[in-house]
Amino acid sequence: MTFPIQKQFLLIFILSLLTGCSQKAAITGETIQQALWGTDDINLDRQHISDLPYASSYVKINNSARIFMVLAFAEENPHSGDMQLKWMSADNAMIVTENGRVIKTLNLPQHNLSAVTPRFGLFNFSSSQKQWRAIYDWQPDYDYDHTALINSYQNGQQWVRSTLWKKRLNVWQEDIKFVGSSQHMQNVFWADDQGQVLKSQQWLIPNQLYIEQEILKPYSSN
Repeated sequence: MTFPIQKQFLLIFILSLLTGCSQKAAITGETIQQALWGTDDINLDRQHISDLPYASSYVKINNSARIFMVLAFAEENPHSGDMQLKWMSADNAMIVTENGRVIKTLNLPQHNLSAVTPRFGLFNFSSSQKQWRAIYDWQPDYDYDHTALINSYQNGQQWVRSTLWKKRLNVWQEDIKFVGSSQHMQNVFWADDQGQVLKSQQWLIPNQLYIEQEILKPYSSN
């Protein structure tokens, strides 16, 4: 299911960035290309974020400067029934998340995650400790079919503060090892008691693609 209002907002958002019609547009118009070249972190005030009636997040890619991304589309995964959220930057780079996990990226400058395909469904952060398998596909060069063994486990709680909220969240860690390879990754997720991920640090390609995401205004289907 696609929400047309998100499409309408995305068009208005991008057009406002291109025309540079306001200071707010300039602030939210920081692009991934600019961030990778060492510009300062984007810092939006509480009122600005609150006034936008759409989900939004801060994102860092490979420890670059922090950028602002809005939710462009929300679509149901027909296989799992969970929502896939598509976050977009001002220069059309996209990060797709499901259950708080980045499962695909598009239009990033060097490397992209083509897909994360779980064998029996993505791990839900309201579950107990679990070991599971997934296939990772990467770009460029059609680098596909990397089988990963993943151990997801809860490791205490932490207070986390964002611009609009402060919550005590469950900390989940993941150890990811690739079959037939010495490559491995470790991820961290901060989720509420309902399993909604509000902050994450995720390796998507070993030693090549790392993304931090902080949800400012969470997605709501209401």
